[in-house]
Amino acid sequence: MKIQYFPETDTLAIELTNKPVASTDAITHDLILDYDEQGKPVAITLDNCSKNVDSVHLQTLNLPLISSNYEQIGR
Repeated sequence: MKIQYFPETDTLAIELTNKPVASTDAITHDLILDYDEQGKPVAITLDNCSKNVDSVHLQTLNLPLISSNYEQIGR
């Protein structure tokens, strides 16, 4: 599993496996799931992360805190 945060776009990307993506499903405007050919999830993308995830949870993942104006703080 690979977890990355991109502060310039306020996006949290979680790669569950390195299998190729066969299909994508927009669950909500901010939540996107990618699936392999067997329909199993391979990746999760969360846009507008700072609006959807409490900063305490980002710290738990060892990710930087996000301020209300999306600037990276604490690192």
